[in-house]
Amino acid sequence: MLKTLVSILTFALLFLGCASKEYYKPDDTVDNIDLTDRFDASIIEISADSATLEDGTIITKTGKHNIVFPQGYRFVFKSDEWSLALKTGGEVFAVKSNNESRTLKLPKTVASAALKNNLLAVVFADNELALYDFANGELLFKEPATEATAVDMRISNPRFLNELVLFPTLDGKIVIVNADAKEQMRSIIVSSQEYFNNIIYFNVINDTLFAATPNKIYTLGSKEARVELEIRDIVFTNEGGWATTKQGEIVSLGLDLEILQRQKFPFAHFLGLVVSENSVYAAEKEGYMVVLDKDLSSSKVYDISLEEGYFYTSDDSFYFDNVYIKVK
Repeated sequence: MLKTLVSILTFALLFLGCASKEYYKPDDTVDNIDLTDRFDASIIEISADSATLEDGTIITKTGKHNIVFPQGYRFVFKSDEWSLALKTGGEVFAVKSNNESRTLKLPKTVASAALKNNLLAVVFADNELALYDFANGELLFKEPATEATAVDMRISNPRFLNELVLFPTLDGKIVIVNADAKEQMRSIIVSSQEYFNNIIYFNVINDTLFAATPNKIYTLGSKEARVELEIRDIVFTNEGGWATTKQGEIVSLGLDLEILQRQKFPFAHFLGLVVSENSVYAAEKEGYMVVLDKDLSSSKVYDISLEEGYFYTSDDSFYFDNVYIKVK
């Protein structure tokens, strides 16, 4: 009898929890935005900088690329010269634009990486940082690991800036290393949250650094600034920044991270953000595209056919499962 009562109460609580969950529903929609195209393969993995499809091809911020890596490798990085993929255990596979390929076996699993000429920068899965000569595997620099508990899958890759290497860590820091001197120059704390505190957005625009964790945004340029926002997605250009938040807001920021404007869309769960020359596009989980002026002064809502699966946003398109919508 007691077991039956407990089961009934548990079911009732679950039912009430589901019934009370609210979803975004606009007052009206303007029109439907059609899919741009469909792929033969679906997205199976995403990071901050890329997505991998089940046929091995990749999508980066610049679009889809027909680069295929050996089975068991996951794509992680692409430059004009090199494309990198990783395998659990520490193997790195690189393909050059002229189809030259190289491999390097590192001592443990790599979380993110970047390659410039023969300089390989890696963040290991335990949050240790290192620089290697990719031609011969020589270790050039190592920074011991600091503990990182539970990370967001959107892990950012290191960046090269002249002789500097900028490492986004898994515990909310940016470590700046001089590659010529092989020494650490500075360590910047972006956020100090205990969980899910890795850098999920990392960019340099006109010598100004922008970075974000799921809970804080940071910039270093003409001045250093931080702002607390529970972000889902964020985009910076040379005009400023735009972010979607876990509270269903779309927020515009200046280059020094001052909040310029914010618009609330009750119960909205935004999946991705694209900023064009004149507009801000935000894809919403229930099958809507919110389109705003860049100053967020006005907005329109469109219907979209949203399919289940991984979601990735490039500079001009929204990709979900095996379809995409190009907006600029």
